[in-house]
Amino acid sequence: MAKLKLGEVKDGKDKNRYCGPSVISAVTNLTTGEAARLIRMQTGAKKITGTHRSEVHGALRACNISVKPRHYPGLNRTTGPTLAGWLKMSKADRTSGRVFLIVAGWHWQLVSGRKYTCGRIREIVSIKDKRVKRRARVAEVYELTSDKVTKPDIDVSKPKPKDLGASDRAKSRRIAERIKATIEIERWGDYSDFWVYPPDGLFGDNEDLESDIGNGSDPYEGCHCQYNWQEVLEVLQTYEDMVLKRETHK
Repeated sequence: MAKLKLGEVKDGKDKNRYCGPSVISAVTNLTTGEAARLIRMQTGAKKITGTHRSEVHGALRACNISVKPRHYPGLNRTTGPTLAGWLKMSKADRTSGRVFLIVAGWHWQLVSGRKYTCGRIREIVSIKDKRVKRRARVAEVYELTSDKVTKPDIDVSKPKPKDLGASDRAKSRRIAERIKATIEIERWGDYSDFWVYPPDGLFGDNEDLESDIGNGSDPYEGCHCQYNWQEVLEVLQTYEDMVLKRETHK
């Protein structure tokens, strides 16, 4: 990866809207969801909303980003300089390529030169953009540096959703193969229809079979279409029982 550079907040398919994961995303290749997952995995937190400095700093360091405090006169949550005031006093420091992480108004934000971003705005804007809350009091300032931003050692990729039908699917296919039944799948965008047919010759004229399992006709005649693997399995288990009963009458 490249050296540290201020970028836009990246959300992907697992967005976290809070400011901590957002600033992490803006200086790494992580999405906000991955950044939040990194914090959770480092700290054991169940969810990420507001973030403590140790949580944000720890996640940044896991990406090979150094976090160094920078001291400016009067930094304080209630009486410190406003963001506008800090921008004036730090003008000489904010040279090209330097990235500052700021806590102002209980909100994580990033400034590099005349560029600004945070979890509320979520794009790179000018420090004079109307959406920047320039009257917020600055409590903490850190400079972020890295010779090479990396991915964390922890796998923070979004887990694949559990396939709740995997067991039923596997059982269904084993039964279908064993008794020579047929499963046909018809896909319709995000959902599928499952057509389940009995083994050839299962329903015939065997009177002993008819007396044992009913009238000897297919109990699913006219309704071979099922809507999930659980229903498919139930049909196939019924057919399997019938096959076993037929074999005992031979």
